Amino acid sequence: MAMTLFNGFYLVVTIMISFSLFFRTSLCSEITESPSYAPKPLSSYEKYLSECASKLKPQKCGKQIFKSVFIGKIAVSNKCCHNLVNDVGKTCHFDMTKYLAESPKFAKHKKQILHRAVKVWHHCTQLNSNLVTNE
Repeated sequence: MAMTLFNGFYLVVTIMISFSLFFRTSLCSEITESPSYAPKPLSSYEKYLSECASKLKPQKCGKQIFKSVFIGKIAVSNKCCHNLVNDVGKTCHFDMTKYLAESPKFAKHKKQILHRAVKVWHHCTQLNSNLVTNE
């Protein structure tokens, strides 16, 4: 009788260990096969835009220009206008604006954003040309 109990107990333990190993390995394989949440590499265009953004110095100029274009009613300082016109340039300014304006967060207001980007550019080029002629 003791041998029967021991064999029954051994069978239950063996089944439990088998199920435990089965669940662990199946869960581990699911974890290793899950998609990676690491950021994907930047495309060449995104690298270009990143280089454009890095030209906005100091950082407050980037924030100022962003708020002026995407929010509106915020003036861009002389220093930041000078940075935009002379360091960033027209192509980078409009490419960055278009890229962000097409994102889901801003797409609804794309037309107004692009209009403000043109206004900011014209304001800054006018301000910059006045500064150059006054020197």
